[in-house]
Amino acid sequence: MVKIIDNDKYLDPPNTIEILNKLLNTPTLGGVKSLVDETFPTWFVTIMESYCSDYPHLLKNWKQLCELSGVNRAQIIIVDDISFDDSHTLIKAFAECFTRSGFVVRRKNEYIPCEKCGCAVPSEAMWGIFKEKGLQVPEKWNFYCTKC
Repeated sequence: MVKIIDNDKYLDPPNTIEILNKLLNTPTLGGVKSLVDETFPTWFVTIMESYCSDYPHLLKNWKQLCELSGVNRAQIIIVDDISFDDSHTLIKAFAECFTRSGFVVRRKNEYIPCEKCGCAVPSEAMWGIFKEKGLQVPEKWNFYCTKC
């Protein structure tokens, strides 16, 4: 199981309804990103273009999700943390907004950039989870893609 870092800093603020209304009326993803930064300035960590090809199930799942939503794949957004309980409705709404637009939203403790090409490589903990589930993974975990 991947450890949740510190989900208390992303609890719904007292003005959550007001922010959700702003979100509903924000016409661009750039505007949504600005709203996120204004509300939770430490939430966004980085963006990666694709998953490491050593983990084909990740790209396959992302493609399927985008096809079902009728959108093109965008990027992988790495965030500080995500919680999906009732005290984090705003974070869930932000993540859902980006996901419905073709992005993948992942926690910083789950994925790191390949040291050589910058693609998203699962953390050692995620690699272990994938291996336990019998998914295709490299024999040994590493900080970079095997093709690099």
